[in-house]
Amino acid sequence: MKTQITKLTRWICRRLTYNEGCSMVNLLLEIISGNKKGYDFKPEQQSEHYRKFTVDTEQPLQVPADRETPPPTLNWEQLKADHERESGKKLKPVRRRSGLPIPAHCRCEQCNAPTEYLYLNDGKKSNQVRCKICGHLGTTERIRRKSKAKYFCPHCSKPLTLWKTTPAETIYKCMSYSCPHYLQQEKSLTSKERRKRKKQKFDPNYKLHYQYREYHLKNADLKCHRPKLNTNVDLSKIQNSYHVVGLVLTFFVNAGLSSRMTKELLHGIFGIKLSHQTIINYVNAAAAQIAPFLDRDLPKPGKIAAADETYLIVENKWHYTWFVIDAATKAICGYNLSDTRGTIPALATLYNAYGDPGSNSEKQYTLVRDGCPSYDSAMMAYNQGLQNPVIIGQKVIGLENLDKVSTDFRPYKQLVERLNRTYKFHTRPRAGMKSLDGASSLTTLFVAYYNYLRVHGSLKHTPLIRNQLQGIERFPKQWETLLAMSAA
Repeated sequence: MKTQITKLTRWICRRLTYNEGCSMVNLLLEIISGNKKGYDFKPEQQSEHYRKFTVDTEQPLQVPADRETPPPTLNWEQLKADHERESGKKLKPVRRRSGLPIPAHCRCEQCNAPTEYLYLNDGKKSNQVRCKICGHLGTTERIRRKSKAKYFCPHCSKPLTLWKTTPAETIYKCMSYSCPHYLQQEKSLTSKERRKRKKQKFDPNYKLHYQYREYHLKNADLKCHRPKLNTNVDLSKIQNSYHVVGLVLTFFVNAGLSSRMTKELLHGIFGIKLSHQTIINYVNAAAAQIAPFLDRDLPKPGKIAAADETYLIVENKWHYTWFVIDAATKAICGYNLSDTRGTIPALATLYNAYGDPGSNSEKQYTLVRDGCPSYDSAMMAYNQGLQNPVIIGQKVIGLENLDKVSTDFRPYKQLVERLNRTYKFHTRPRAGMKSLDGASSLTTLFVAYYNYLRVHGSLKHTPLIRNQLQGIERFPKQWETLLAMSAA
């Protein structure tokens, strides 16, 4: 690339005068600084493996796998017969006059000759034997020093080296260049990437070695974001009736209207005068009251569930809403809000949906998700320390079914995508939220509306059926009943 730029520069210099070259430099500086529009640079093509964050889902070994002794390459009986035929003398077993006996299970590692044709080769130490038939020098017992490593590579059984440490995780890395995993990753590199790595073998832009991430998070780190109780507003002490609160929630949540539009409709239809701030206070107080009840009553996902994250603007910045929906009941089983798409909010969502991993140690669930690597690291952290994984992920990427996994699990991915579109309908009229607490209040009320009040098109009833809500047709009365259930 450097040679091509040099040739291009010389070509330009031959065709421009000095003053024209200075003008061109000023024009390039304006383009680079962004002051000059309409000049687009050639897009830089990044390699497939460049800074690609991937997570190795295989759990490491707690103890190294037993290395099997390679099978004998020679046949002692054939060697013995050849020797007797060539020399004309019979090859007799070893005559032992004194010394320690050789263990009965000991055989030659090269030709598999029995103990009768082995003799000690190191005197009183008695840990080295030589074969009389093939002359191979071996040991009576394979003594291996016990490794002090905490984890071992599941591909080559080599000890993992401590690589990096952060407050949330510790990364261990297999440093072996003969590991099957490393060789497979290296084989997938393009010729251009191979040339780059030939110049710099330790190029950090390519992740080829197996890595294991050990998470050490506290319970406080795994709490999902929930609306905070505003002590200035107590729904039991407001001047208006609960019916008015039900009307507010019906317009604000069910219809997806803004607080000012809700204010106008309440006054124009029912003659109820409320400020838009009062409406916001009612919404926040109702969300804070419903949130604990909602977390207690969230159903656990069935055998197959789908997870995804969608975007939400809070304080002019992108934030993310996480959902886990059950494939059978179509109910939302877990939700969370965060300012990043990292591992911790994804793991907190899994804890909110599936509960503690210890309670599911004998169960196994399938989670359908997209290509966001946070789900891989979150599932690894959830399954950490368990003998068998509780959550197994199935990745569905893109809009076309390019593999069998996408073909089989596409309907479940479309289910959570449809949920995201429904959520967008209820959040888009706000044109962004002013605080994460406000976004959390709206999301909590949306989950309650989706699970208890909204009739699902494919089910012909609500995802969660509760006896207290049966027979109530009017939305305001349903919200009143739901608030009463959460206060009980």
